[in-house]
Amino acid sequence: MTVQALLEIGGGLIVGYGLARALVLLLVRQHWAQNRVQTTLVTAGVALAAVGLAPRLPLFSGYLAVMSAGFFLIDMDAPLARQLRGGFDVLWQVAEIFLFVLLGASVQLGVLEQSLGIGLLILLVGTLIGRGLGWYLSTLGSNWTPAERLFLLPGNSAKATVQAAIGALPLSAGIAGGETMLAIAVLSILVTAPLGAWAIPTFAPKLLQKGEVDPTKVLLQPRIVLLAPVDTSSVTATVLQKTAELARRADAEVIVLHVQDVPDPKAVATIEAYANQFLADIRHRLIVTAGPVTEAILATAQLYNVAEIILGKHGQGAFKRVLMGSVCQSILEASTRPVLIVEEARS
Repeated sequence: MTVQALLEIGGGLIVGYGLARALVLLLVRQHWAQNRVQTTLVTAGVALAAVGLAPRLPLFSGYLAVMSAGFFLIDMDAPLARQLRGGFDVLWQVAEIFLFVLLGASVQLGVLEQSLGIGLLILLVGTLIGRGLGWYLSTLGSNWTPAERLFLLPGNSAKATVQAAIGALPLSAGIAGGETMLAIAVLSILVTAPLGAWAIPTFAPKLLQKGEVDPTKVLLQPRIVLLAPVDTSSVTATVLQKTAELARRADAEVIVLHVQDVPDPKAVATIEAYANQFLADIRHRLIVTAGPVTEAILATAQLYNVAEIILGKHGQGAFKRVLMGSVCQSILEASTRPVLIVEEARS
């Protein structure tokens, strides 16, 4: 049994490496997929094939092969790994509904009530002793501080996916006590999920120090805001069209800025109509302010921490070109944020 386990572990790592190499070859070099959906489907098919083949060829662990392939992909091709992470995040949003609904339909409330005492005891021992020892050994010899290592216990106390995925397997296999095993799996979800939601924000400020965040290793994406300063001229439509295009690509919000010294309700209504037309499917807001144009644009960009400023440059009229050109030049020289200049199409 020990030899078989070691064989499957080693074989799983080798197969995982091979899967990662194959995915890079097919998806990056051979271009089998043209978008994130196709990339995710091809990868999911390869992973399911590995898991399905493992029982027929007991020389490797299919689940370990798939998991290790993910780790190898991060080193082999980080952009592909990031794309797959986003694709499987979307896929999981649908899959988790079926997973937890089916789990809830399988558990018997009577068995859950009978297993409450022993289940809580198992969770207490497993969490404090078992998981605590596991985190200690996993970080042994690392540069983590004692406080950071201690935070791993409350920070990772919320667990549900594994319990939901395998909790019903003993019952479906006809193993004696399968109902109790399923009940304890469900109990662990009901206890650890709210416990983790409370423990993470409670202990993080006390045990951790805020540092630099590596954007390639986090799932949460910052809110992206685009700034589109416009007036009532013909270039406004071009600016808003380009802004809408960029916003859809980045799932961004848009701030439409109009600077005027004298209140002009008609101009505001015109710009609002333009914004509602070109940004109908994008979250946006219209801000009307006064003051020098350059200072107002830079101040708004700073206030809302925008990611990019999209400016319009008139293509016709000598006076307009000089005026708008001076504004664009001032923004380009003074702005610490990316600036995109959109020129009005010439007829």
